Amino acid sequence: MVDVNRFQFVVVFGIALLGIGLVFNPFYLYPNGGGEWERTYHVTPIENETMASQALGLSEEVLGCPSDRPCVLEQQILEDGSVESDVPVYGDDSPWYSVVRTANGTYVPERGVEDNETVLTLEEVTAMEAVEEIAVPSDERPEEVREAVTTGSVTVYSETVETFERNEVLEHDGEYYYQTRTRGSSHWTGDGSLAQVRALLFLIGGGLVAYAGWRFKELSD
Repeated sequence: MVDVNRFQFVVVFGIALLGIGLVFNPFYLYPNGGGEWERTYHVTPIENETMASQALGLSEEVLGCPSDRPCVLEQQILEDGSVESDVPVYGDDSPWYSVVRTANGTYVPERGVEDNETVLTLEEVTAMEAVEEIAVPSDERPEEVREAVTTGSVTVYSETVETFERNEVLEHDGEYYYQTRTRGSSHWTGDGSLAQVRALLFLIGGGLVAYAGWRFKELSD
């Protein structure tokens, strides 16, 4: 009989410890507020004009006309061959894009000075030439970028890589690369589920502690 009571005490004590552990779950269950989400960037070499055109369509360095804005100035340059102005046409707040794309072709903007006037022109280039114009050397970007270029992809956790978020074209060892696909997955704690799970575990833990207290009292009588 004594052994039975001792066994019951041990069981109840174990239940009490489990309950206490569940009550204090916020101290060990993702105490920083949640698990890490991940993001994978896939990078591919640019091997032909078609792929170059795709890369240009994604890059923020390329002005698409007229989809990005009406492009009145660019249209005038194409019609007249050039535009002259005695005042700066582009200031610091409105950059002269590296590449301009229209339905009829791809162009590299050029700006010069003639007779104290600013002269703006657009030189038509191939898609691959435009890629070379906007490409950024990989060694000027974070280590994650170089890893993606050399291995084909890179996975980061709880952060993003701005180079890929801006769809920059990259140059590495004389070759050109662009991001073709991004895959992301969120942790189960990212949608507010953590607070609900913590509350549920707290209630279960509280119930187990209350039950253990009642059983201790019953066994002691």
